[in-house]
Amino acid sequence: MTTFLIFFLGASLGSFFGLIIDRFPDHSIIWPASHCQNCQRRLRWYDLIPILSQVYHRSRCRFCQVKLPFWYAGLELACGLVLLVFWWGIVNLAQLILIYSALILSLYDLKYQEYPLVIWFLGSLPLLFLTPFKTISLLFLLLGLLAYLLPLNIGSGDFLFLASLSLSLSITAVINLLQLASFLAIIYCLGLKKYQDPIPFVPFLSLAYFFVLWLH
Repeated sequence: MTTFLIFFLGASLGSFFGLIIDRFPDHSIIWPASHCQNCQRRLRWYDLIPILSQVYHRSRCRFCQVKLPFWYAGLELACGLVLLVFWWGIVNLAQLILIYSALILSLYDLKYQEYPLVIWFLGSLPLLFLTPFKTISLLFLLLGLLAYLLPLNIGSGDFLFLASLSLSLSITAVINLLQLASFLAIIYCLGLKKYQDPIPFVPFLSLAYFFVLWLH
């Protein structure tokens, strides 16, 4: 029973994170109430049960039957599993925060090719109290500032995210993360993307971080 409750809590957090990704920063996350973006009909509480409501309605709006993006249920499932992993003591609190931040920022990057700075800041602030400060994190922060001021080929948000990730990793692990993320991005670029299209790099950093966590 406890396992189910922890998973449900994590999935509920995932549902809230999905709301943030959909609305912030262009719209309020408080008002209006949850509704279908296609038909604008207000959703009832039983339409908002994480994962189960989407399975029951086959990932469609109950009113207009428009297809809902798969990532909603995927995010809820991932957040539920991650909270269970934390509950079982496999990851610590700092790693839990980073994993949730990675999921949110990755979806922002995939949808908009950027993410709100305040979302990164809110996810990174607790890490300053949970992890020791590292020089490499400051280096990535400075690179992020340079990327913002100068026309570099990598976004400032990628460096800022790296600054956060490096707080919980050794220098060796950071190097491994960068190598793996770059390798995954190259494979993606060669296989699925046109060379002139911008590449959302945060998802690759996130995947590499998950893999490095698993190895270490």
